[in-house]
Amino acid sequence: MKYYVDGKIITISDNQKKFNSGSEGNLYKIDNYIYKIYYPNTLNEGFGNKKIYHQSLLGISDKFESIVLPTSLIFDELGNYVGYKCPMVGENDKIGLTELDWNIFIENIKKLEEEILLLSENRFLAVDFAFHNSIYSKEMQKLYMVDPGRYHHQAYFTLNDYISKNKLILEEYIFHMLEREIISYKLITPKKATMLMKSIASAKEDLTYSEYFYDNSAKYENVHEMIKVKSRYIK
Repeated sequence: MKYYVDGKIITISDNQKKFNSGSEGNLYKIDNYIYKIYYPNTLNEGFGNKKIYHQSLLGISDKFESIVLPTSLIFDELGNYVGYKCPMVGENDKIGLTELDWNIFIENIKKLEEEILLLSENRFLAVDFAFHNSIYSKEMQKLYMVDPGRYHHQAYFTLNDYISKNKLILEEYIFHMLEREIISYKLITPKKATMLMKSIASAKEDLTYSEYFYDNSAKYENVHEMIKVKSRYIK
């Protein structure tokens, strides 16, 4: 089938290999870009017309590095909006962030904190900002958040609403990301991992996660050592 992207025609055949598929549509990798083609019944699901939100995201995409936003919109031959194009940032790597040096680890967390604040300032709610949509590029030693298809505006939200809601979304993501890494590396038991993460969330109080990890970087050689030592005090 023919599609129009940036005034040019691209062809995606029915038998072309998919890069991935999800509940909203299919992903195709062409050169160094991902083309997301939505199922027709998902273009207006949930929060309304996706084209409106994605058009707005397109206007701010050059301000973001770790949160991957649409860089082009995709239309069918009749001019109907069908999806978006964005950079390819990696395969499906999920685990490995806690093996990084402290500085790189903290910088990755800090970058997400900065960009989700920027998303808030542009009045977007980061729905689906979650572990299953994150990619850790081992080659780049960088953490990315992909699939912004459900990011949207809330008409009745104030700026503080966006900031507070997105902060909670980010903190929940970091909680689950670290919990998943702890379990994958078998550092401690799954039950103890959940208890430890709740303890960390409570102990950090008003600190951001990047600030909390920075404080701990002076005490422990790496994230794994911090986890193992702190887990000894979890009953």
